[in-house]
Amino acid sequence: MLTMLSLIGLLLACFNGLLIYGLTPQAQQAAARSATATVSALETRVASPIVLTPTPTPNPSATPTPNPPIFWPNNSVPNAVLQLPEDRYLLYEQPYNPNFPSNPKNSQNPNSQQGNLFLAPLGGQPEVLNAPGYIYNQAVRPMLTPSGQLLYSGDGLWLLDIFSGQATQIATIDADEVVTSMALSSDGHWLAWSSEPSNGRGTIKIYAGPLASTHLVYQQSTADCPCFRVFAVLPSSSKQVLAYLLLTDSRGSHEAIQNGLWVLPITATAGQEQQQPQEILDEDPQQGPLLLSPSDRFLLYSPNEGQVPYPTDNSVPADIAALSYANSLSLASLGGSPPALGKAQIVLPAQRALRSIADYHWVTTPLFTPDERSLVYVEFSSDDQPPYERHSALYTVQVSDGNGHLRVAKPVLLATTTAALVELGTWLNGHTLTFYADGNIFALDLSSGAIATLVQARTYVRAIAVVGTGRI
Repeated sequence: MLTMLSLIGLLLACFNGLLIYGLTPQAQQAAARSATATVSALETRVASPIVLTPTPTPNPSATPTPNPPIFWPNNSVPNAVLQLPEDRYLLYEQPYNPNFPSNPKNSQNPNSQQGNLFLAPLGGQPEVLNAPGYIYNQAVRPMLTPSGQLLYSGDGLWLLDIFSGQATQIATIDADEVVTSMALSSDGHWLAWSSEPSNGRGTIKIYAGPLASTHLVYQQSTADCPCFRVFAVLPSSSKQVLAYLLLTDSRGSHEAIQNGLWVLPITATAGQEQQQPQEILDEDPQQGPLLLSPSDRFLLYSPNEGQVPYPTDNSVPADIAALSYANSLSLASLGGSPPALGKAQIVLPAQRALRSIADYHWVTTPLFTPDERSLVYVEFSSDDQPPYERHSALYTVQVSDGNGHLRVAKPVLLATTTAALVELGTWLNGHTLTFYADGNIFALDLSSGAIATLVQARTYVRAIAVVGTGRI
């Protein structure tokens, strides 16, 4: 009994001590801090709802390497590992950036401040190419000829053997002119290109002919728009016509603006009066060509294009942010003499008069698969508040042409990405695609989902082609 009374007395003493401490200023301040922290935590949870983030796809191909910003639907993670061939190289271009040692000036190139061309083993260290006269131009992309030479523009047009380093100038321009477009026929025999005064006032000139010997075929004043530039070169089965040029309207801009489509025949008769381009795709409302299929049988175009807010955080280069983007996609067959468009199939319907800019979806850098059975593209949206961040995803569409009837399936989500800027590049093989994402170039196998890092540039770069030693 005495022991129990002693324990009860001890408990009462402890309780009284705690009560007295709770009345002190130190205890009251501690309680206030605890309550404030609890309220703050609750407010944070209310203001920031829980978001389930999908599991990123691992990249076991290189160490160290950036985490590929690709996320698969339903958090599925492919088990396949992308094996990069050892005898293949990636050609890419990069605007000059003095802040990155990976983009040195080429001392042999007087216009090196305008950018450089690079050759890199897949996943290896890139080397700058000696490309005299090269000038980076978002609207005029270098291209690889079927014979394996690199065709690029700057102070004229040049052909470069990327392995021997021999460069040959095949066309010149005046000092006050700029090259505004360049297109090569699918067999590599015909080249067409255009130029105009750098100040935008004067004469637009269009040249066409065999690869190394083009000549003037059309000219017009810059004051008489449509201001034509070359979109594509098509072969001809007629003896009177050597080739057909597909022209588009730049609307007087030196940027990569393409609206409407016209056909200009290149005749075999010397001295014949210059023919006028014939319209096959109306540019009003604002629509324009995007891409020809590898066999030139299909044309992908946008019936509706528009401007997207310029990201204020510099996450998108200025010349890309200034472009008009497709808000819809249509696919049509292209054939005949002269070429004409068939009935269009809607891939993506246009979005018009939505309540917020964030509700719109835009398309960039679409590509046909080499077998033309599918179309792959990047679809993105933009926030309606600064810094106007972009949110991108990759989609694929099945294409069929049975019995002369063109059909397109419903677009299917391939993957989402957290990158601020995503662009599709070139094909590594028939099912492996290269793409740019926030300073890096990756390779993605569409059949297995395997991914690997090809180039870590840490700045904007653009893939041109994948080549092998001495062959494409």
